[in-house]
Parts: sequence; C-alpha cells; structure tokens
Amino acid sequence: MLKKTISALFVAFIMIIGASAAGSIFPVQRTDIDGVTRYGYLDEEGRTALPFAYTQAGEFAKCGLAAVEDDKWQTAVIDREGNLIVDYTDAPVSVEFSEDAIAYRYADHSVYYTLQGEKIGSYDGAEGFFEDGLLLCKSLTTGLYSYVTQDGSSAFAGSFKNAGVFSGGRALVCTTDGQYLAIDTKGQTLYTLESGIEPCYMTIFGEDTIVLSNGIAKALYSLSKSDYLTLFQYSEISEFHDGVAMVREGNLWGTIDTSGKLLIQPTYYYLSYMGEGLYAARSADGSAAAIEANGAMTYRVSSYVGGFNELRYGLAWHGTADGSLIFFKKNGGYFANLKNAENPTLLSENVVRVVQDDTLRYINLSTGTVLFEQPKSFDLGDGLTAKTVHYEKFMGYQADGTEHGWNVDFPEISGLSDEKVQKTINDAIRAFFLKGPSVTAEYEALEGSYGASVEGSVLVVWANCISGQGTGASVWNDSVAFDLRTGEQYKISDLFVSGYLDAVQKLLPAEHEIYLYSFPRMSAKGVTYYYNEYESDTRRAYTESYLLTFEQLSDVVDYEGACYTALQMQFAKPLDTVAGFSDVSTTHWAASYIQTAVDNELMQGANGKFRPDEQITQAEVCATIARSLKLETNGERMDGIEENKWYAEEVSAVWSAGLLDGLTDTFQPETVMTRADAAQLFANVLVQQGSTLPDEKTVEEALASFKDAEEIPAERRAAVVLCMQKGLIKGYTDGTFQPQRGFTRAEFAKLLTLI
Repeated sequence: MLKKTISALFVAFIMIIGASAAGSIFPVQRTDIDGVTRYGYLDEEGRTALPFAYTQAGEFAKCGLAAVEDDKWQTAVIDREGNLIVDYTDAPVSVEFSEDAIAYRYADHSVYYTLQGEKIGSYDGAEGFFEDGLLLCKSLTTGLYSYVTQDGSSAFAGSFKNAGVFSGGRALVCTTDGQYLAIDTKGQTLYTLESGIEPCYMTIFGEDTIVLSNGIAKALYSLSKSDYLTLFQYSEISEFHDGVAMVREGNLWGTIDTSGKLLIQPTYYYLSYMGEGLYAARSADGSAAAIEANGAMTYRVSSYVGGFNELRYGLAWHGTADGSLIFFKKNGGYFANLKNAENPTLLSENVVRVVQDDTLRYINLSTGTVLFEQPKSFDLGDGLTAKTVHYEKFMGYQADGTEHGWNVDFPEISGLSDEKVQKTINDAIRAFFLKGPSVTAEYEALEGSYGASVEGSVLVVWANCISGQGTGASVWNDSVAFDLRTGEQYKISDLFVSGYLDAVQKLLPAEHEIYLYSFPRMSAKGVTYYYNEYESDTRRAYTESYLLTFEQLSDVVDYEGACYTALQMQFAKPLDTVAGFSDVSTTHWAASYIQTAVDNELMQGANGKFRPDEQITQAEVCATIARSLKLETNGERMDGIEENKWYAEEVSAVWSAGLLDGLTDTFQPETVMTRADAAQLFANVLVQQGSTLPDEKTVEEALASFKDAEEIPAERRAAVVLCMQKGLIKGYTDGTFQPQRGFTRAEFAKLLTLI
C-alpha cells in the first residue's frame, strides 16, 4: 500500500520560525510527468543541495533545521546535509522551531524535541515553548490554562481562564472569577489589575509593560509602578517588537516605546510592521515608505502598488504600475527588479520565488539567473510531447481575503502524425479538466496539476488536484485513456468482462466499501484503485493506492478486447522524414542542416534518399558551390569531364570561375574530397570575395598545435589556416587535423550553413 499526500501549490504545511540565510539553501517544488509534486533544496547557484525526495519541504530555521514530509504522510526534521534529526512520524498540523527546541503541533497535543532530536515530552493542549522552564497548556476538557514542567507535572496549583507564556519570570493570567494578575514561576501573585480593565495581549513587554483596554480605548500600564504610562487615548496599540509598538490615534498611526514615549507622532494613514525594525507607512499623499521605529525614512515611492508587507533576509519589495516588482534593502538601497512578476517569496538574501509570465520561477536577484522553473512540457517518448496548459477561473474572495477559484494545469499532446486523432484527444482532455470532478465541485476551488504516461499504445492522463479548501477538501485524481492510433477513448469496463467488480472487491482491502475506491486508472501492468480521504482538522486530504495486476485479475480480463490489446502493443509512431528522404528522419542530428541545404537548392538526393552518411565527392562539392554562387559555364568545358555526366555543367562552371586553382592536377570528380582539398576550394572562394591568404608566420603559428600538421600538403597550408580563421574548418578534439579525411554529406550540409 502506498499512501501519497497531494497538495496544491503554495499550501504551507509547516510553520517555520525565523528562517536563516546562513549557507543558504532553499526548498524548490517540481511537478513531474507522474503528476506528483516533489520538493528538494537548491543553493544560490541553482545546484541541487538535497534531492527532490520530499512530498513537502519547509525553509530552514535559524537553528539550521527544516521540516520535511515523505509520501507516507509522515513528517521529519532534517539538517542542511539532509540528516534526520527527528525521524519520520505521524504528520502534525504544523512544526515550529525556537532557539533551542522543536515542537510538533497536533490538534490536541504537542510533542517537543531538543535541536539534537531527543524527545523532551508530549503535552496536551500545549502552546508556545518552555519559557523560564514552564510550558503553557490548555485543558481539552475544561478549557482552562495551567503551567507544567518538562516532566509533565503541574508547576503549581491552580488553573486559569486565560494565561500567557512566562517572560522574565512573570506571566499574565486571568482567574476563573475574571481577575487579571501577574504571577511568578511559583504561582504567587505579583500584581493585581483593577477590575474593568483587561489586557489586550496576555504578554508582558519589556521589563513590565502591558497593553490595557477599557473597552473603548487602549493604554500602556507599568506593573512595577502600578501606574499608567499613557492615557486611554489610543484606538489601537499593537504588540511590541524589539521594544516598539504601533499606535493609532483617530485615523493616524505612529510608534511608541515600552515607557510610553512616542517615537513617531501619529501622522501616517497606515502603518504595519515589516520585520527587523522596519515599518511600512502610507501617507495622505498616497506615497508609501519603509521607515525605522524613530521615523527615519529608508525608502519611499510616490504611489503604493502592493508590497511593503514583509522584510525577509534584509530585503522587501513593492509593485509598480507596469507590473514589475522592485526589491529594496533594509537600509533603503535598490537591489533588483523583475518584470511581469507577482506573488514573490524571498527565500534567501539573493533568491526569490515568483510567478513570472505564468511560470513558477526561482530567481537569483543578484545575477538575474533563473535557477529553476517548472517544466512547461514533458517528453512522453516516441516523439510525443505533453505541453502544459494553465487554466484559471476566478470565483471571488474568501473571508480571509484570498482568491477563490480554479488554478489548474492540464496537458496538450503533440507529435502524433494523424492531426485529426491528435485534435480529438486534446479536445477530450481539455473537456475533462474544465468539467472538473463533479457538477457540485464546479463551484468549489480546484487547484493542482496532471500526470500522463504512454501505456503500450494507450495515452493515460490523470488529474492530480485538490477540490475544495480546508476541512472537507478532497483529492481529485480521475483519469482518461485514449488509443493513440485511433483517438478512441477507453473506459475501465472496456478491459473486463461483465461482473468484474466482484473479483475487484475480493482483491481490495475490506476496510472500505467498494464504492469508496474511486477513479481506477489503467496501465500496461494492471489497474490501480484509489481510496481518497477528505481533509479534516488534523489531516490533509490524501490518497491510498492499490495496484491490481492483470495476473491477479486474469479471470475477468478481456484479453481479446481492443483496450487490453492496445495496452500491450508498443506504440510505433510513423517515422517523420526530412524533405521526403526516407533515410533522414526528423530526429537525425543533421536534420535541420539537410533541410536548409535542400530548401536552398544546394544539395539534392536521388531515388528518395539523401545518403547522409556517405562521403561527399569532389563533383558534389563543386555542384553545391556552383549552385550557391549561381555560376555559369559560359560554354567552356573543363578538360577530362565527360559531357554526359550529371555534374559536367556545374563542375565546369566552378573551374571556369577559377575556383579550382591548385586542384586541377589531382581533380577526380567521383572520388571523395579530402578536408585539405575542400579547404583549398573554400579558400579560392574567399580570396575572390576579398579575403587575403595569411602570411607564412601566421600559418606556422596556427598549425603548430596540430599533431599531424606535417601531413597537411605544403600547397594547402595557407588555405587551411584561412578557412580556420573564417570558422569553416577546425581540428578534432584529439589534437589532429586529419587533412586526408573526407566529409559525410550530412557534415557538409552543416558546413554549408557557415559559408
């Protein structure tokens, strides 16, 4: 049994605290032709640091660890070398990291480990991490909070209606009768808040500052002084970051420290914390800026077009009106820009994941290099290609502001010789994906990709998508199958004789009813059935797959049927040829050169063949030269050339033009032309076109590197070097020139593209 988790793009399955750029490697997702998205890690040069072996993978935290998931819906923690720190175990809802611990968060409990992978313990209802040696837990039965030590025992007697984590030996709690207190690690009351006043956050900031609300406005309060640091004059006070909070007075925002001192007077129409001490601010004039806690401006644009929402690895970004993204540094310096890009996620000090031109890409911003992008097409073999087509359907916005709709990829097949069959198959594939899982599912979100394979002479295409969002979402992995020779669409029932379901039911696990095994998929080996589990509060939607081989199903397989026959018959695509030559397929290495030579009427074949691997003769070389230069004989005939030969006119034309100078004494039209003689002929052409033969010193220097330089005839040496200078001829990788060697007709076709 194989349990496979399927998830849509960008669905984060782990929560990482404080990603780190040290020795930067980052997770990359790749969807292969099997339709499964796998994750690996690349470095900033685009090299694979860890293989694409994970079903999910998160960024590395500051502690140097990351959470990954395998195809059995289990989660592990790894280091940067891929070593297991925490072994694979049942997948939690999330994984969190602190400076000294790892937390696996399940729906009703959390399991904690050290950074070395040693288990600390399992705690029901745990929140946060151990602080001052104590962990905050919420009872699953009463809903009350208490504190426990690492051995799971109560830190002190008492439970609370609400409570916060400890900081500096103190924590805020609310008793069951509604009284708010500050307590120490022994549960002793340090401070009591006046009735009618409630903390906005169960957190003590700085030394002893808390944020209070009187139901209308908010203020800062000092526990040690038992006094207010500000009046109840603010509509909002955010949580503090590095001793600074944002405050709103009326409709304007500013910043304040834990002593109640305003660092920035409320002057901005919008303010949000970006991270690393930087804030995004918008002014009344529509401009947007990145400012420091004291109001110092580090970066500004005249108008806001998205972005300014997060500072990661010392970088942030914003959009422009033309659809570009501008990336800027923490100190405000310009860093890079990308055109036609959206949805950026910074993954290191140099790398961003972005959707550009409808393609998911990982780009090094420093160099502009695309380190990785999702392939847009896949080779199915036998000359068939599956090109990815993207389909989106917008349905509106959800309560959290995210878009709701379809975001689906499906294949378009090319390479079939019969265009009518190809169109029939592609139309059916498109209709299959655009219809979706069911009538009701058409109104649900749908996200994912596809898989495809050639099974014998049958093309099988399947969905690999999630239908719906959140609890109740389900896997859609239905498939369609086509005969590549006829375009006929096959169904599973075409494989079997009547009554086959009884045999199938006996082979599948009895733990589920037969009707729950959906979307059977045929292959050359047999039929795979799937049990798809819905997403719940504690588990994502996933699939269990069961392959039933034809041997297992032998009693019900229709072995004489067209479907089974097609699955077992190797698909043989009719050979595509170049220019009608039966001996030059479109996959031949010189196919494009031969096509160009034929299209330009420079080379010809005979009796339906081009003879690409035969050595080209002196007459054939002369013929191409005559055709290329449009030479005529002017009635002259070269001595020794028989008038009835096919090449008589063209060889005589080359001779008449003076291009056989230096070759006439040894010219034999039907023998192979050597590389040295070809160099002489090409050099004659070049000289007539204005080139100059190199001097003796240049010749000696140019030929000195060849092991067989002495084998080049003295009268050909200058011609050889001139052709080398023009890029027409070069030596071999073993350091030889091989002057007496000839050219194949295919090699000469390539050479013609350089002349």
